[in-house]
Amino acid sequence: MNRRVFLKASALSTLTSARVALGEHHVVSAAPLIVEFDLSTLARAYTPIDDFYVRNHGAIPRDATGTLRIEGEVANPQTVRYEDLASSPKQELAAVLECAGNPVRPSALVSNGLWEGWPLENILLRARPHPSATHLHLLGRDQYVRSVPLGRARGAAMLVTHLNGRPLRTRQGAPWRALFPGWYGMDSIKWLQTIMVSSSSLPSNDLAYVELRQLHSGSIEQRPLPRIQVKSIICSPADGSVLHSGKTIIRGVAWSGEATVSTVEVSRDGGENWHPASVEPGTGYGWATWQFDLEVQRGAVEVLCRATDERTNKQVPVRDSARLDSYVNNWYHRIRCVIV
Repeated sequence: MNRRVFLKASALSTLTSARVALGEHHVVSAAPLIVEFDLSTLARAYTPIDDFYVRNHGAIPRDATGTLRIEGEVANPQTVRYEDLASSPKQELAAVLECAGNPVRPSALVSNGLWEGWPLENILLRARPHPSATHLHLLGRDQYVRSVPLGRARGAAMLVTHLNGRPLRTRQGAPWRALFPGWYGMDSIKWLQTIMVSSSSLPSNDLAYVELRQLHSGSIEQRPLPRIQVKSIICSPADGSVLHSGKTIIRGVAWSGEATVSTVEVSRDGGENWHPASVEPGTGYGWATWQFDLEVQRGAVEVLCRATDERTNKQVPVRDSARLDSYVNNWYHRIRCVIV
């Protein structure tokens, strides 16, 4: 038995119920639970439900039940139970879910899934929000709360119960969670128990998940985070790989919260020249997969990728140096390999 096989066998024999290291994902934190999905293992369009990334803000609640209270500035406050919705038509939607702090690397806080649930707009209509209402305050059973504009609940927003044709796992928000396709994941509240309809935003939303920018005057500008920005990642080969000269296939994924990804380009010379990759578009808000055949000779090579969506939103070369926060990371992904 060689050293690699021995170490792998030893690791597998000592895994605990937390499963700290796996082939497709690994646990970054146990309390709160944070699990990354390894994009380099991607073998299909949708991330397997057991490997779907997790970014919790507190302990997983033990008393999560299928009951949702809608109150506040509404004409008809509602207590909605799972059985109340069972006969209502559901919808399915492919969508990427990405943490606002997701880094630019293959081991990431992002996944792609086929979500199933009820349109959130239809559920809200049961309570008849007042014309003056502008925001929804969403509270999960873990006591995590977010405020979102009421308009965001229209269209594709959902109350989700299933992922990839299977019921949500407890760590993913079972029995149901909110989903706002095209927006970063902090607003898609898990274990959703209360929606408070209001004519104002929550003050607490001003303290987390915001853009902070240093202005020339020295003052700091604060803005809400945008929709998910266009982004592409090289899934294989891995950074630091040793490759043989000849043809190498570069594979990756790309996504955007505003429109379907239309083009992905690859550079083999650090960004001097760019070449189009072959792109397989995603559906709905799902990610696209892409590949590029790269001819390489002996030496070192630096490979970059960049994406553009159908609304001409582009991945940025580098992070804005004026940014003081750690969110919305969508600069060019690059890897360096040695060719032998």
